[in-house]
Parts: sequence; structure tokens; C-alpha cells
Amino acid sequence: MLQRDYFLRLIEEFYAAISRFLVKKEDDLEHDKHLKDLYRQYVGDYNDLRNLSLSETIAYANEQWKEGERMDKLNMLAELLYAEACFKANPLGQMLLEKAYSLFDYIEENGSTFSINRRQRMEKIRQELIKRT
Repeated sequence: MLQRDYFLRLIEEFYAAISRFLVKKEDDLEHDKHLKDLYRQYVGDYNDLRNLSLSETIAYANEQWKEGERMDKLNMLAELLYAEACFKANPLGQMLLEKAYSLFDYIEENGSTFSINRRQRMEKIRQELIKRT
């Protein structure tokens, strides 16, 4: 119970950090540094997770994260990918959006928690992908 409470606080802290990241005005180098730090703090190594395919990401999650935290961490990863995509031009931005959408979709299909926010985020990503193509 104590461990679950800690993890819930970690999730709340993550969403506060990602919100601050999205509104902060920084140059590209500082943005990238801050983003890498968010990856490290909440989900793992930036270079590993950002560059994995969807199936590799799911395999990584199954190997590295506890079952009770796995879907939440995948959701955090999807949010980080989405946040980075907001600041990147195509084709990288589009690739990150597609990966974020795929992760959100995986969570929708395999998770046990309904989230209106996740569905809204998925719709926002769909609209952004249409604009970028």
C-alpha cells in the first residue's frame, strides 16, 4: 500500500513536471536537456526508450517495470514522446507523434483504466498528424 501511494505521488509529480516543460520557453538545447532529464527521472534512459519500436518498447516494459506500474509508465513515456513531438519538425516530429499514439492505443486496448484525457490526447494527435501530412 505504501509503495502504491509512493507511485501515485510519482505520477502526480510527473504530470506537474511535464506541464512545466510544455509551457517553459527555452532554446532547443535546453529543451532537449530538460526532456532527457524527465526521461531519466520517470521512465528510463532517453536514448533507449525514444529509439525503440513499439514492440521493443513493450518488451522493455515487460522486462524492466513492475506489473502494477507498467501501464502508468508506458503512459508517461507516451506523454514524453508527445511533448517532444510538439517541439520537433517533421519527419522526426511526425514519427514521435505516431509512436506516442501507438503507445496510447496499446494502453487503451490492454490497460484496465478508462481515461478521457488519454482519448482526448489521442484525438489531438490524430488531428496533428493530419496537419503534418
